[in-house]
Amino acid sequence: MTGLAPWTQQVFDHVGSLSAGDRLPHALLIDGPGGWGEAQLAGQIALTLIDRGGDPRTVAHPDFRWIEGEKGTIKVDQIRSLIDFMQQTAQAGSLKVAVVDDAQQMNPSAGNALLKILEEPPPGSHLILVTDARDAMLPTVISRCQRVSVQRATREIVVSWLVEQGASADEIEPLLIEYAGAPFHILEAIQAERKSLWPTLKSARDGQNGVSDAVDNLRNEDLVDVLARWARFLHRLVVEDRVGREGVDFFGDLIETRRMALSNTGLNRPLQLERLMFKWRQLVIRDRRKIESDGRSTTSVKTN
Repeated sequence: MTGLAPWTQQVFDHVGSLSAGDRLPHALLIDGPGGWGEAQLAGQIALTLIDRGGDPRTVAHPDFRWIEGEKGTIKVDQIRSLIDFMQQTAQAGSLKVAVVDDAQQMNPSAGNALLKILEEPPPGSHLILVTDARDAMLPTVISRCQRVSVQRATREIVVSWLVEQGASADEIEPLLIEYAGAPFHILEAIQAERKSLWPTLKSARDGQNGVSDAVDNLRNEDLVDVLARWARFLHRLVVEDRVGREGVDFFGDLIETRRMALSNTGLNRPLQLERLMFKWRQLVIRDRRKIESDGRSTTSVKTN
């Protein structure tokens, strides 16, 4: 992937104008829906400030730090280490820069510790927080940052950008549904050679493969991810009014099973997939299409 995605370029240019006018705040909060290049934008801003290129997660620079969670949590010791770093004198230039990715993962102690550096920022220090769940952050942290938001782009822009990254139109279509249109999540799936769920789900419904075969096809997939992607397919069918009440109930079952998978690492994964696949085969799906309010056809998948 080269350069910024077009929907983040405008935000980058805005931040650049602040920097050029010596008006860049000590703390930026970059938020967005998730999977829209929020972290990539933060990394590009940080690299520009320290005048470096490369991958911001791995770049070696004495005046830059990239902070992310350990097993889904940013701990207070990580933030205390960050504060110590920010308070030191810059070695290679005049600025100290740090990015805290998935800032909503800060536990309460970490969030409260971060307030110290936000309330009394050292001269020449710049902190960039990134989140796709701003409401999960401490309000006191949010209030001390200047917020810049990444907005969703149109489907046409997303598809065009993904094609530019080397994806084919055929593989993009179902993934737009499975990953809620988030282009960076789609690109990550394609680069990891993660195939769409739809062929497996459709073959199970059509009787081309048995339930055990369908479950076997998903054996190497992450259960939480599979259930989220499956739920998005079903949500589309609900929105298109192609399933009745039983479809809504099945959607709830997918969400509840995903919740259990998140909290229970000992969940019998094959058994849950088998149970859900049997219910999926029994679901009545009407073969009709809806038109979106703006007059464009919805992205749809054939079920019959």
